[in-house]
Amino acid sequence: EVLRGPDPGDALAIRLAPRVGSKTSQRGLRIGVLETDALGSCTTETTAAIRQAADNLESLGFHVEHFRLPEILRALELWWFFFGTIVAHLFRQSLTASDEPSLSPQFREYLSAATSPQPPSLDEFLSACTERDRLRAKILRRMADVPVLLSQVSAAPAFAHGEGTWLGPTSYRETMRASQWLNLTGFPGISVPVTFSSDGLPIGIQLIGRPHEEDLLLDVAAAIEQARGPWPEPPPFA
Repeated sequence: EVLRGPDPGDALAIRLAPRVGSKTSQRGLRIGVLETDALGSCTTETTAAIRQAADNLESLGFHVEHFRLPEILRALELWWFFFGTIVAHLFRQSLTASDEPSLSPQFREYLSAATSPQPPSLDEFLSACTERDRLRAKILRRMADVPVLLSQVSAAPAFAHGEGTWLGPTSYRETMRASQWLNLTGFPGISVPVTFSSDGLPIGIQLIGRPHEEDLLLDVAAAIEQARGPWPEPPPFA
């Protein structure tokens, strides 16, 4: 209720009528377990977490099915064009020599990985914008009867603070693919912790919905939490 409705301070807020229905009316809702090679391989423990969440939803009366989304590969390429190449280009334009010492090693690495030899042209940018909109429409058509998708958040459990990298097989670009394409399309997503790795690190799953259907995602996320049971508090910081 706190989040529902347009924000008068946001000129882009959309006025939508509240969705009619209750959590009990969602039983039988189709949930698609996202399967595509474009997202890479998950660890065994992460795959088990996805299966556990799917089984929990089935036990509550949701209809869980396999779901293929071939458009994700191109969506990931376009995501990196906008959030990598374009952002790095704009940021470098505003950098001064005095800014360099204040940049973190991770951000320097991002700029190195994202900067293209030639600055992107206006035609490239407009073409990518058009393709993004068409790709978004294709994905929405595929989700017409399957309004919620289930996937990993990351391909592996969390890494230690400061150990993230933008380069290599365990980089952000590789492990976080399942979340990246949502930034391109503007689809809502929510992560729910489901289990722990053998190292005691939390492993979550991701629910993905159609635009302006965040309340539906919250209902399904609550159902997963209900089936999972209470989540243990983290140990005190030493």
